[in-house]
Amino acid sequence: GDQDDSLVSTLYSVNDIAANYYSNLLEKLDSSLEPKRYIAKRGLDGAVIKKFRVGYADSSWKALLDYLSGRGVKQDIILKAGLVIKGKDNSYYDIFRNRVIFPIFDARDKVIGFGARVMDETLPKYINSPETAVYKKGQHLYGLNFAKAHIKERNFAIITEGYLDVITCHQYGVNNTIASLGTALTTEQIRLLKRYTHNIVMLYDADQAGEMASLRGLDLFLEEDMNVKIATLEKGHDPDSFLRKFGKEKFDEIIKKSKSLFTYKLNILQGRSNNTEPESKAETIKEMLSTINRVRNAIVKAEYIKLLAQELSVKEDAVWEELKKIKKDRVSHRAESIGHGAKKLIEISPAEKILAKLMLEDVNIVRIVRDELKPSDFRNQDIRNIAEALFSINIEDGLIDVSKLINSIEDKVPQNIISFIVNEEVEIRDKEKNVCDCIMTIKKENRSILLKDIQNRLYAAQKSGYEEEEKRLVEEFNQLIKRGL
Repeated sequence: GDQDDSLVSTLYSVNDIAANYYSNLLEKLDSSLEPKRYIAKRGLDGAVIKKFRVGYADSSWKALLDYLSGRGVKQDIILKAGLVIKGKDNSYYDIFRNRVIFPIFDARDKVIGFGARVMDETLPKYINSPETAVYKKGQHLYGLNFAKAHIKERNFAIITEGYLDVITCHQYGVNNTIASLGTALTTEQIRLLKRYTHNIVMLYDADQAGEMASLRGLDLFLEEDMNVKIATLEKGHDPDSFLRKFGKEKFDEIIKKSKSLFTYKLNILQGRSNNTEPESKAETIKEMLSTINRVRNAIVKAEYIKLLAQELSVKEDAVWEELKKIKKDRVSHRAESIGHGAKKLIEISPAEKILAKLMLEDVNIVRIVRDELKPSDFRNQDIRNIAEALFSINIEDGLIDVSKLINSIEDKVPQNIISFIVNEEVEIRDKEKNVCDCIMTIKKENRSILLKDIQNRLYAAQKSGYEEEEKRLVEEFNQLIKRGL
């Protein structure tokens, strides 16, 4: 209602004042100081810094808070803008300290939030504003406000990873570049882009290049009837370092060489397996069909199936046959309604899921779990990443806040998985007991897996007559039973 509208416009203006405050701080600094040296090292010129309103937050705990309060902004509004955190003693302090600041804009140039990067290699490297009434994660694209006209004009968008990549690209005149703000792309972001173009080039650095995980999200583009291609930079380069070293022309060549999602994914799969064997052909086809199945256009879909059949020299009818099967599966999976990644999500054991939820909600639980389990005790890879991130933060200072925490995990764990865990509707009465139960369950599950594994290896050793190995395994087995974890 009206109240929401007035809150929204208040937050826009508070963010704007904060952005000016940060950029003035940066401007006034002596060029010998760390932030200025960092920006010089990154090769950013004055004009682009002004355009993207890059700033700096110094290391004091309340500088922004005092500045905004001095201008008559109420503390609870500053909190609602996601610029401060409420400490244990109910006092407020600035979220962003001693970091380079990147304002995040919506498509209409309004400042909706901030990203902040350390100037060395401390972790987390980036923290972002928490969600607010104006900043909803997964709904905006960084740099779109500056890129949209160019995207329209060139009829394609380049999507990179980080703030600096976008800024450097724009500095070098690659103006149709945006970034997804640290999460896997969402349907909302894709629909926002679709207003300007149907063509996308994802730009990966060499680390991401071979990862199936980074490709899975791209299937969403196909569902939205978009054309998606992939370009890869050579080893050791991100767009930012590549442009500085080789310049725009070389960069444009790489973009021109981008491959369609179909070709790119097929190349990865073929590189991974020996595709002469029927089983591995079948596996490759299955993996490819999950992508082809999302193509909306019937003609494009048919062409891809023809290509796939040729590429793997199998009968085209057989590929169609397999596609029909997927269709059936997919209908039955729709009920999970988590969209892409749904199948993977369901493999989280209840104990792991509840523990992850409780840890994300309460830092004291992290202490308990950290003493009892190692990250490797978690079987689900995403939960393992969450545990790793949670265990590595310094809990002792007692000032951990959930939104900040989730920010530091976000680049390692897809957003939809975090919300899947956090939104788990469980009625948890006795938290401590629940935590102990979950820990026990996980230990038990792991123990039985270990025992099974030892039994299998023991069986193999006996069959082959490896007595040494057999002795060692029997010993290991007895130890496990004795510990009776």
